Amino acid sequence: MPFITTTKTNVGLMLFVLLYLLLSFSTVEYLQSSYSRNTEAQELEKLAQRLSLIRANIEAEVNAELFLADSMATLITFAPNAGPAQWEQVAKLLVRKGEHIRNISVAPNDVIAFVYPLAGNERVIGLDFHDNPMQWASIVQARQSQRLSISGPLLLVQGGEAVIGRMPLYFDPPFNTQYWGHCSVVIDINTLFKDAGVFDLPDNIQIAIRGLNATGASGPVFLGDARVFDDPLVTESVNLASGSWLIGINHSDKHQTRPLSKLAKDNIARVAGYSIAISFLISFIFIFQAYRLANQVALQDVLTKLPNRRYAMMVLDQLTDADGRFTIINIDLNRFKQVNDTLGHNAGDALLKEVAQRLKQSLRGSDTVARLGGDEFLIILPRVYSMTEIELVRQKLEQACLTPFTYDATPIEVSLSFGIACYPQDARDISDLLHAADQAMYSDKQRKKSQQL
Repeated sequence: MPFITTTKTNVGLMLFVLLYLLLSFSTVEYLQSSYSRNTEAQELEKLAQRLSLIRANIEAEVNAELFLADSMATLITFAPNAGPAQWEQVAKLLVRKGEHIRNISVAPNDVIAFVYPLAGNERVIGLDFHDNPMQWASIVQARQSQRLSISGPLLLVQGGEAVIGRMPLYFDPPFNTQYWGHCSVVIDINTLFKDAGVFDLPDNIQIAIRGLNATGASGPVFLGDARVFDDPLVTESVNLASGSWLIGINHSDKHQTRPLSKLAKDNIARVAGYSIAISFLISFIFIFQAYRLANQVALQDVLTKLPNRRYAMMVLDQLTDADGRFTIINIDLNRFKQVNDTLGHNAGDALLKEVAQRLKQSLRGSDTVARLGGDEFLIILPRVYSMTEIELVRQKLEQACLTPFTYDATPIEVSLSFGIACYPQDARDISDLLHAADQAMYSDKQRKKSQQL
């Protein structure tokens, strides 16, 4: 009997151990599988957001700089007798506005007679596009469509690679029957893509762009490996002034479908799961669930539907990590407490929502407006650092809030105080930068109070 009892006990213990191992294995693998899917989805979402930002940067910069050709075209159209002296005055201003413009040229009868700047571009003077089949097709397209045409990226006669926007010119607008020639804007493609973040993706991610000559998804690949488009992780369409490009990203190694960081996290989870007791396993489950919930915490302000402080801090961290130049504007509503005291908190909430929408509608898609709390808002302006640009934004924001807001048939005057700080001129630390903007906002508020007295 003792032997039988011991045997039964051992069998029961073995069954229990096997059942425990099976349960532990199933639980850990289930959690691991769920964690992997969520992590992969989050990583893919981050890549999609990053590619969307790259697309927006390229789209904004290319279209803005291509349309500078329209300014030169306007001068020539309305002053056909103007010469290189007048052209140079306009070209100087246009080149200053375009960070990636290599040169602006004018080609009467499609023969280049003027280029600015001349230094480094001497070889293109006298270039007859009738003898250049690769570029002639774009000129014919611009002439037939009577609007801007995009060539490239292509190799330039004077060296380098660029995108060229060509604007056809006529003696008799708007009839456009007497062709004069064309003017061109040449955009350096390498600096454009560098500033847009094309070359800043993780090492295990490769990017490709197709649509040579703005031919879109059906066009040839001009950057990266064409195999990226066989089964891309994410794609984005860059809508240009005439046509489009398609950007795609994929893993750089098809045999490595998971990045090393992800594999390391998987191994840590498994080691932890298989090495703990049932009580610790239950704790792990709760911690894991808490971790998932923590990652799903909303980044949106409940009242105004704007991004909240946490989101704003994330954006500032990314911008400072990238070591770029940007500006923040701290905004505070004047006499907001008076609105709450006289009309009630519902009126104050309605005013906050109205101001949030006005601010949001006044900014670019790449800018961020967040509500920090109370009646305080923060605007983040990437790549904006000149006082001229900043002042234009401030005036636009102030103009958007000039119209009184009506609540329950009662007009409420909207008045804002602004505090501006630039990175890295005013501070290289986020806390110091926010403090500088807050101090500037307080000074502006005091100044406006004194003006009312």
